[in-house]
Amino acid sequence: MKPNNLHRHLRILVTATLLALTAGEIQALQSDREQPIKVQAKKLEANRSTNMSVYSGNVVITQGSLEIRADRVEVHGNASGEISRVVATGKPAHFQQQMQQSQSPVKARARRIEYTVASDELHLSGDAHVDRDGNTLTAEKIDYDLNSEQMQAQGQSGEGRVEMIWKPEKKDDSQQANGTQQNQ
Repeated sequence: MKPNNLHRHLRILVTATLLALTAGEIQALQSDREQPIKVQAKKLEANRSTNMSVYSGNVVITQGSLEIRADRVEVHGNASGEISRVVATGKPAHFQQQMQQSQSPVKARARRIEYTVASDELHLSGDAHVDRDGNTLTAEKIDYDLNSEQMQAQGQSGEGRVEMIWKPEKKDDSQQANGTQQNQ
């Protein structure tokens, strides 16, 4: 396979795997959006004229099952006073949210996590890591468009690589018994 074709094939394979990893993540628990937002931090600096608030020092933000932990969080607002962008930084910053009642929460961490509300985009940079039920993606940078359900990941420049670990699904007892009988 030519280098360009190999690179294209690997990019398609990684994209398909990422989509499988995040399938179902788009709709978080509906009740989360109806819950109050609680912010705890050691310090708050708010500037109404610029519509920006900066929380620093062991910041914890919760809303329903959503939890963000970071050293520093910037909340940017628009002219209407609505939140337009949230930037969390830390060593690392953490994001966690229950997407479906029957599944474990999606967990992400990176040195910088940025969420743009209008475009519904999540950008993780600096040792980015996403974990869902033990299926993991690690890269220097992960961009996730929640509307189109597309993700892109890239390693550091040079020899940096993307790592995907995908756990096989466990078979229940009836599937294992049928497989054993068919093999005899």
